[in-house]
Amino acid sequence: MTTITMTISSPEVQLKDGKGSLTASVTNGGAASERVVLGAFPADGATPPSKPYATIPNPLRTIAAGLTEQYVVNFDATGAPEGKHSVKLIAYSADGAPEDYADQAHIVTLVMPKPAEPPKPTPGFPWLWVIIGGVALLAVIGVVVWFLLKDVTVPNVVGKPQAEAVQQLKDAGFAVTTSETENAATTGTVVKQTPDGDKSAGRGSTVALEIATPVRTSVPDVLGMSIENARAAFTTAKIKLDFTQGSACQTTPGFFQRCIVTGVNPDVGTRVNLNALVLVRTELRSNVFDGPVTNVCKLNPGVCVLNP
Repeated sequence: MTTITMTISSPEVQLKDGKGSLTASVTNGGAASERVVLGAFPADGATPPSKPYATIPNPLRTIAAGLTEQYVVNFDATGAPEGKHSVKLIAYSADGAPEDYADQAHIVTLVMPKPAEPPKPTPGFPWLWVIIGGVALLAVIGVVVWFLLKDVTVPNVVGKPQAEAVQQLKDAGFAVTTSETENAATTGTVVKQTPDGDKSAGRGSTVALEIATPVRTSVPDVLGMSIENARAAFTTAKIKLDFTQGSACQTTPGFFQRCIVTGVNPDVGTRVNLNALVLVRTELRSNVFDGPVTNVCKLNPGVCVLNP
């Protein structure tokens, strides 16, 4: 039974100018990290398949055990006929096939509005109306310029999912830029905005958003350490430790020998999620050994896999 589950922010997306987006929250409910892909597929079973109209930034991600990743799914159905179009979203293991997770698919309905009818041709072109129209146009331009330059209140979007926050700011007349920052807040939500929410800013100005990504830590340099010291270093770094199938020991047996770490996978210095699983390979060495150690897991990755 799969441990990958998914929820979506809305089963229906109203397209504006053919475009829209939603947020999909994918959770790894298993006991180990999982490489997860979020894919978009046609939902109607047509042959050849119809266009899914979807793009997903970074569809392949490694999700730690018990954590949730938020994906932003962007839709662009420009040129599609009016009406409703269905798209199937499936979150599946990168080591499996989408079909194995088809029973967990979410169907998203894209609503394409009816295109505006072209304006009817206007009869005649009297000069009087040209003059009247010119005066009216100048008045309208003055009002529009005043409206565009008028300060408005910036919506407060801190804590909201990225797609929702961006859309709210755009609807309020602002341009938006985004950047990612490691934060303990829910992944994919806004943790900071500049200018701050509920402040005044010029309509059309840019609001910068910082989007939360999982807090990461670095694999400590434990090569050559005793396994006891390595455990302490991993605890400080908030990383879980396990042994490869080729490890010779898990504790120091006595005074004349030490249980030494000779390999780590991922490599020393690699940035990983908090509580991620890092494998170590150990060997028994003389207690007087004090030479340099090369990461055998990096030289020969095939020998550094999890114990069966």
